[in-house]
Amino acid sequence: MASLKQPSGYKPLRLRLVKVKIGKTTMWMVTSVLNRKKLTIKQIICYYKMRWGIEVEFRGFKQTQDNHKLCCRNSENAKAELEGLALAVAAAELLALRRQIPKKRKKNDDREYRVTDRSLAETVRAIRSSLTSPNDIPEPGKGLVDQLAEAIVQRYKNKSDKKSRYRPPNPDKKPLKDPDVRKINAPERKRLRKLDMKIPA
Repeated sequence: MASLKQPSGYKPLRLRLVKVKIGKTTMWMVTSVLNRKKLTIKQIICYYKMRWGIEVEFRGFKQTQDNHKLCCRNSENAKAELEGLALAVAAAELLALRRQIPKKRKKNDDREYRVTDRSLAETVRAIRSSLTSPNDIPEPGKGLVDQLAEAIVQRYKNKSDKKSRYRPPNPDKKPLKDPDVRKINAPERKRLRKLDMKIPA
């Protein structure tokens, strides 16, 4: 994450602190877009969710694909390796997507199919299993095409907190509180004016 601290002699950053609620979680975000009309609360929430989608793709690279460590030793080869990984993931997901969209879901599954339902982990598992046993004749309905068609996320309604399923609660970790926000005082305002900042009186 980039530091918000300006080098000595530069004007202080003018930022906007925004309080948003995403799901059941209240979050504080900082933006350099001061105009509320140019960047609304609704847009901030939308952009944050889009950013989270990218983070999920990063997790797919590092964990699902087991590529948390690159093999190359210089920047140019590392870039080529990353581009190759991205193309491989995109190709695998497109293969699965092509089989999933026209497929009719099971009778007891009344949920409408969405492209976000595809599972990268199940897709990779299906491709790897076919590559490790290329000469085996699969059972009817168990071939690569069938596995790709069923490579979707689990469809269940889970209302429990996921945190408890991964790690026990840490008694030393204190919950985050709202930031301590205050107005600038007279000496601080004077310093800002010296830096040629237009601060309202």
